[in-house]
Order: sequence, then structure tokens, then C-alpha cells
Amino acid sequence: MFVSPHIEKIAKDLDLPERVYIFDTSLRDGEQTPGISFTLQEKILIATQLDKLGVDIIEAGMPIVSKGDYEACKKISKLGLNAEITGLARISRVDIDKVIECDMDSIHVFIATSDLHLKEKLKMTREEVLEAITKETEYAKEHYSTVEFSAEDATRSDLDYLIQANKAAVEAGAIRINIPDTVGTITPQGYAYIIREHRKVLPKNVRISVHCHDDFGLSTANSIAGIESGASQIHSTILGIGERAGNVSMEEVVMSLYALYGIKSNMKIKFLYETAKMLERMTGFEISPNFPLVGSNAFKHESGIHAHAVIMNPRTYEPLTPELLGVPRTDKLSDIIEKSISVGKHTGGHSLGAKLEEFGFSNLSKSQFNEIRTEVKEIGDKGKQISDADLFAIATSVIGEVPEEEKTMNLEELSVMCGINITPTATIRLQIKTDGDWTEQVGSATGVGPVDAACNALQEVYNKFGYGIIKLKEYNIEAITGGTDALGQVKVLLEDHKGEQLKARAVDPDIVNASIKAMVNGMNRYLAKRRIENSK
Repeated sequence: MFVSPHIEKIAKDLDLPERVYIFDTSLRDGEQTPGISFTLQEKILIATQLDKLGVDIIEAGMPIVSKGDYEACKKISKLGLNAEITGLARISRVDIDKVIECDMDSIHVFIATSDLHLKEKLKMTREEVLEAITKETEYAKEHYSTVEFSAEDATRSDLDYLIQANKAAVEAGAIRINIPDTVGTITPQGYAYIIREHRKVLPKNVRISVHCHDDFGLSTANSIAGIESGASQIHSTILGIGERAGNVSMEEVVMSLYALYGIKSNMKIKFLYETAKMLERMTGFEISPNFPLVGSNAFKHESGIHAHAVIMNPRTYEPLTPELLGVPRTDKLSDIIEKSISVGKHTGGHSLGAKLEEFGFSNLSKSQFNEIRTEVKEIGDKGKQISDADLFAIATSVIGEVPEEEKTMNLEELSVMCGINITPTATIRLQIKTDGDWTEQVGSATGVGPVDAACNALQEVYNKFGYGIIKLKEYNIEAITGGTDALGQVKVLLEDHKGEQLKARAVDPDIVNASIKAMVNGMNRYLAKRRIENSK
């Protein structure tokens, strides 16, 4: 790993824990994501995977919510996992009893403390909430040695009252205090302040936990700020799933604390990628390509400057090796070129050459390489992402062309008009070499479709020069990749008046362009072959 050296200089002034505990709430808070609903079997699989990952505490659900949640909590509690299994309950006797019935390892109780929630949601006074906290936390403590208390909407609560509520929970038996930024409305500095104020007044043996939402995109920064200020537990979810903009991403906070501060945890980080991909499959929510650490672009490079440097040393633009968290890519040169160099309009010559060499194109002429590079940039300028299959097709097409100095024809312009109740018409402009000089020729024709019209226009120009009749015998087109903007690869079989045949191909996002390019390639090869034969 290669992170900023300046972190060490300020770390000594922070209240960092020696060890951080990971509390996963993917099965509870994460399942509250609109569009996500796990089956019982899926919840069991996720819990088992979280245990494999080394999560300390798994919040299996809120048993009071539904029969399904109740059954899931009971089943997961009986799996014999190493992780502590906890259930959520409101500060309510009926809620707490449901958790007790599920025979869980611990209980997590909560009630809101902000004046907004007290007035608009709970219809309770501050005194009534304090009484409820004391009464129900004591009841929970009678059944569980481990009780965690959360003051919902803590960051919008009056600080003195928030501390009073949390102290009441501790006095009633809670040994963990969670401070939720329920709607993500605080800054890292503000959150750090709240944590520090609690550290001053709560007993040292009480574990302070952070729970941050991402409404303003600050969940990771706030969680880290909380840990820097004395908290030692983090509530998180896989991929940051959760209500509205989601919760803090487990991947982000775990790797940040590991890489930036070297804080110990029970996490087996080599399973982070595997866990993220498992959740992606189960939810049907595709991981954003630029999602930190586990997105498909997290370790990919297109810019020529970046790609060149990464080939020399991956740490130049990658602070850690992907395989550390289970991403299937090592720091071997062949692996970097195959899996991390992305080809597009920003690609430089060094990285493009490395990518082509990986495909076996190691003996390209300078003109061939430049033509491939030009085509890559032109396609990239049209907004097309170039896949490995696209690049291979482009290179194969260029290699099949006649060298520039031996060409007789160059395509300069092609326009096609077609539509409903419109006869397909094409106009083509070519540069033709005769007796060493280039002249411009234009031809137009109609056809049964745009490709046929374009081919007929090309044939018309070709026939003017007496090169001999050449016919299109076979025509084949295939999409190199999926999508409406996929590159089309056209293969043609041409035949002259003697029955001699030759094949040619070309690629282009536009099938009409690809068709004419393939025909021109074939005609150039045919004419070059004739010149060689005539010179003997």
C-alpha cells in the first residue's frame, strides 16, 4: 500500500482505538432500501458470508416488523456463527419480547431524541422519553448481558439532552452507545465533536458506535471522523445499501481504516469483493462502475499518462493492490495489461501497444499502429467505450488492409439517404490512384437498402477505371459487442471475372461504413495482387 505519509503526523493527536468492531446492518437497515427484499434463504446466505468475512456483529433484522423478519432472526440465531447476532427493537416491551423469543445473542434498542421526532412522530415529552429509556433498557438488560442503545436522529438532537439520554441508557444497563446520523445532516467536524463530548462523560468501558447515512455524501468521512474521536464500532452495510441515499459502505470504511491508520479489526478483507458481488447478484442492483474499491473501474486506467505509469509501477495510480480485497487482478504486468488497461480516446501509444502485444499483434508496422490508434480515437470521440473484442477486431481489420503506399483507392466520403417511402440512395467520394497520381471520383446509385445502395455506388466508381469486373459474392455482418452502439464487423468475399476470390473485413459502429470499408479493403488487395502479378 502507498498512502499519504502526512497521516502519520496527525494520527498521534487523534483518539484512535487499537481495534475497531464492525456491526453489519445489511439485513436490517440495508433491506429497507426501496426495491430490495431478501428471502429467508438469501438472508441465511448473506449472514453466512458476513461471518466468513469476519464481521463482529450481524443485525439479523427487527423481529416485530413481520413474520418473515421474525423467522429470519430465529434461523440466523441458530446457525452457530462466530459473529454476534443481534436484533433491533424499539424502546417498547412488545418489541423487546420479540427479540427475546428469537433467542439472539444481544439486543439493540432505540428511540428518537430530537425535538422534531419527539413532537411530530412520538408525541412524547423529553421526560417521557427518558423514563421509557430507563424502564425498557432495564427490562432488556434482565434478558441480555449485551444491550446496545441508539438515540435515533442523534445529530439533530440537543446535545445536552442527547448526552442525558445516553447516560440514562448506560445507567440502565446498556454497554454500547450508538450515535446515529440518521439523515446524514452533519459534517465530519460536527460529528467528531459529538463523539468527543460523549467520551468525556461516558464510562471508559462503554463502547461508542457510529452509524452514518449518506444523504449528503458524507457517510464515510463522518464515520472515520467518529473513529478518530474515540468511537470504536461502526455500523455499515455491504455496498452502502440502505434507505434514501444509503448507509456508509462497509468496503469504504473498513479499507480506509485499514490502509490509512492500520487499525486492527476481525475483518478478512480478501473476501470484501466476493461479498459485494454476492450482494449485487441477490439484489439485482448493479455495482456502479466507479464505486470505490469494488466497482469495475476502480482499478482501470484509460488515460495514456496513467496507464503508462501503472504498467511501470501499479502504485503510481493505485494505492493498494486489488487482490488485497479479493479483486481478481494481481500486480503482474500481464494481469495489469489484460484487466486494468482500458482502451479509448485518451489511450496513449505505450499502453495501446502493450494491449495490442497482449493480443499477439507484436509485429505491427508504424503505419498499421497509427491507423489502429486513429480508429480507436475516432470511435472514442463518438462516445463508444472500446472493449477488448472491439480492439481485436479493429487490429485484425487494419492488418488485413493493404499498406498505405500500395493502396489504389481511399474512401473520402460516404452519404446515404433512406427511409419509409424513400428509395435508398448513396453517394460516394473516392481518391483513385492512376499512373502514380491521385484523382477524386464521385459516384451515386440506388439499392434495395442503404448497404446495397452504397455498394452499388462504389461499384459504379470502380467500373469507370477498367480494372476488371469484381463482384460481391458473400456478405456477413456481426456485432462485436452488445448494445445499439456496438462495433459491427463486416466480412466480404469478392470474386473477379476469372473466378478468383479474396476475403476482406472492416469494423465500424455504422454498418454501412463498415460495409464500404470492407469492400474498399478488398478492392485494394485485389488491385495490389494484380500489380504484383503483372510485374513478373
